Amino acid sequence: MSLVALFLVIVPVLATTQKVEAAWGNLGVYNMPSKMRGTWVSRDKKSVYNKIRITKNTITLTHKHKAKGTLSANDISPQENVALITVYAANKYRGAWQSTLQNAEHSSLNVSLIKRDDSSNYRGQGYIYEVNAGKNLQTRYTLQGDGSSQKIFLYQGERYLGIATVEQIVRFLNKINCDAEISHLQKKVTIGGSSSSNASATDDSKNDAQTNKSDIPGDVGIFTVPANYRGVWYSNDSKMELMAHSMIVNGDKTQLHHQASNFSEKQRQSRDIQDKTMHIAAANMTNINGFSGIFIAGWCQSAGEKTVYALHQEKGQPVLLEIGTAGGLHDVMWRSPQLAKKYAHTKFTDLRKLGGIELN
Repeated sequence: MSLVALFLVIVPVLATTQKVEAAWGNLGVYNMPSKMRGTWVSRDKKSVYNKIRITKNTITLTHKHKAKGTLSANDISPQENVALITVYAANKYRGAWQSTLQNAEHSSLNVSLIKRDDSSNYRGQGYIYEVNAGKNLQTRYTLQGDGSSQKIFLYQGERYLGIATVEQIVRFLNKINCDAEISHLQKKVTIGGSSSSNASATDDSKNDAQTNKSDIPGDVGIFTVPANYRGVWYSNDSKMELMAHSMIVNGDKTQLHHQASNFSEKQRQSRDIQDKTMHIAAANMTNINGFSGIFIAGWCQSAGEKTVYALHQEKGQPVLLEIGTAGGLHDVMWRSPQLAKKYAHTKFTDLRKLGGIELN
C-alpha cells in the first residue's frame, strides 16, 4: 500500500469518527512505514483536538472537543467589551478584523471615538468606535442599548458586516473557548484618550507653545484638548463643554494653557497676576491611579484639590470621569442628559476603587 493510498483510507474514517473520544481500531495487518510512526497532534479552527498515534500495525485516534468557555455577558468592563467584539468579529467576518486582531499581538488595541455626521449611514446610537492596533484598517462598530442585550453593529469602513448582541457574542466565543484570548487581549485595550492620542495632543501643544504664548507670567502656550474629549458632557445636575483650547462649565469659559514649571509661589500670590488669570487654568495630560486624563488647576492655585478629567466607558458609552487629586471620584459625565439622568445613581463595579479612590 502506498502512502497516498493509506491517506485515502484514513481521511474518510476521520470524517466519520468526529464523536469518538477514545481509541480507533485496527486497519489490519500492515507494516506502517517508519517515517509515519509516532504521535501526531493537531487542533483545528473549531478547537477540536486530534491526536493520532501510529505504530507498526495500528493507528489510534484521540478526538475530543476543547472544554467550552466561561465568559459571561454580565458585568463586562469596557476593556473586556472591546476584546469580545474584536475577537468575535475576527472569527465571524475575518478580513480586516482578523488583521486587526493579529496586529494586536505586537501592539496595544486602541479605540478612537468618531463623531458621526448627519449624512452617516451607520446604525446604532452615539459615537462610531474605531479599533486599531498600530495600523488603521477602519474596523469599526456602533452600539445601541446596554447590558447583555446591547446591540453591536459591525463595520469595515462604511461597509456594514452584521449585528450581534453582547449575549450572542459571548455564546459564540464560549463555543470555541476564547477565555484565555479575551483575558490577554483586554489588558492591551485603551479607549479614547489613548496613549497615542495623548502623545499627539502633547505634540500639538508643544507646537502651540512656540507661537501662542501670552504675556502672563508662567504661560508657555495654549493647551490642546485631545479630539476625543471635545464636546458637551452632562452630569445629572450640570454640563461642561470641552473645546480645542478651552472649557465652559455652567456658562463660565476658561482658557487652558501650559504653565511653566518654574512659576513661583511669589508669582502665585501676586494680586495683579491673579486678576489677569481669573479665566485661565493650567492644564496638561497626566495619569492618576491608572487613568489617563487632563489635569486642570487654577492658574495661581498652589494648595487644595485639583481635578483630572479622564475618558472612560460605561454601559458601552463614553463617559468623562471627574477625579479629584485629593482622592474621590466626583462625577461621571455622559454625552447626553438622558444618559446622565438614567445612570445618576448607578454604582459601577469597575469604579468602586480607582486605585484607592473610593466611589462617592
